[in-house]
Amino acid sequence: MADITLINTVLPSDVKVPPQGLLYLSAALAEAGFSAEIRDYQFCADPAPWRPETLADFAKDGADVVGFSCMSYALPLVIRAAELIKARAPDTRIILGGIGPSPVARELLDYCGAFDAIVVGEGERTLVELMQRLTAGREPGDVAGIAYRWNGRVTQTPKRARIPSMVDLPAPDYSRLDLGRYRIVDSQYARGCPYSCTFCDIAPFWDRLNTRRPMTHYLDELERLVKRHGARDVFIVDDTFVLSRKVVMEFCHGIKARGIDFNWGCYARVDLMDEELIATMADAGCTKVFYGVESGSDRVLTEVVKETDTDTVSRIVETSLKHFDFVTASFVWGFPNETYEDLQDTCFFLIYLTSLGASPQLNLALPYRYSQLYTQYKDQITFDPQYSSQLQFYRGQDNRWAETMIAERPDLFSCFYQLPTPDFDRKWDYLQASGLSPHLLQHAYDHPIPQPVEAVA
Repeated sequence: MADITLINTVLPSDVKVPPQGLLYLSAALAEAGFSAEIRDYQFCADPAPWRPETLADFAKDGADVVGFSCMSYALPLVIRAAELIKARAPDTRIILGGIGPSPVARELLDYCGAFDAIVVGEGERTLVELMQRLTAGREPGDVAGIAYRWNGRVTQTPKRARIPSMVDLPAPDYSRLDLGRYRIVDSQYARGCPYSCTFCDIAPFWDRLNTRRPMTHYLDELERLVKRHGARDVFIVDDTFVLSRKVVMEFCHGIKARGIDFNWGCYARVDLMDEELIATMADAGCTKVFYGVESGSDRVLTEVVKETDTDTVSRIVETSLKHFDFVTASFVWGFPNETYEDLQDTCFFLIYLTSLGASPQLNLALPYRYSQLYTQYKDQITFDPQYSSQLQFYRGQDNRWAETMIAERPDLFSCFYQLPTPDFDRKWDYLQASGLSPHLLQHAYDHPIPQPVEAVA
């Protein structure tokens, strides 16, 4: 039996993406002498995957240590499932990690007695050290970057410094998965985003520090992924892959020089793109880009520190559509200082970009715990099940348990809440009358771009 069972808690959908984070974790564990089993909940066959009993059954007969990786929306599900697992097998050690639990690690351990430890931030080194202590029967108090329970006492250790470079990590072992079962394969060149968008929790998760590696190192990894493991459609999940124009140019030239034949896409910022760069990316196989447009109001863009304007967005999206097959334009509504007229501007701009050929997304702004908006408005956020976009994951007639749990603890489950915004009901009605979903509008296409992790839009 494996030393640890790692479970990806992303719910099943039409677009399945390999759990790259768990591939990195399992590779780091293997290098340290631990065996890890990976279970991907995206392939759960039960018709009600949002039920805690289903997730608990999915984890059945695993290792003595079970590690859940989850985003914020999955926290209620994982909490209830962990309680069921612990009731069935009290000696099971349950570890939690990911961006969902990281900002509320200590609070979660106080709230849920089923969790034994929570990894905060990057997990490759932390989880190895934690497993070393647990298998030796030692208290993990000297492991930086965790909150843990020991003899009934909850402790949080000092923050762990960021891993300086992914060169220091063993490469993800894609041979552990059947890539043919996935629509698209994630890949990562660097970690972290230096920008300060007020609604985003990804940049703070990485301490707004972008850590890169030599491009030759990444091209070696990518070449193995394509030529050895057969990946044909790759999405580079760096928060902002185009952060350095020089690096992207080197990447594109390197792909062609090595003869790496595949389609790829990435997240990008309009203020970092130009026609020469766009053409070079397309010539190297880039077929899709994801732009966080956010708003059709320049005033709102300034408020949320997006550092761009609608004229730049229009020009770059139009240029991109000349070269890329798919251009996603993602919008966010419901910001605290957004007026009704600002929302109208956003809708008009969304429709305009759609008329050019872009694929739109429209999402309600959410108070994620790491975001500046949560810090500023945490005492004003409200929960109403009919307006909660994240509650859509808990379908069925038996989701009252989730609603009750969420309503009691806004500090733990803030992503189910809404920020204060002027004329909310009027805006909601306007979106519905306009034929736009208040939560999400997304065009379907043959080679989808993965949903951004958490709030990167």
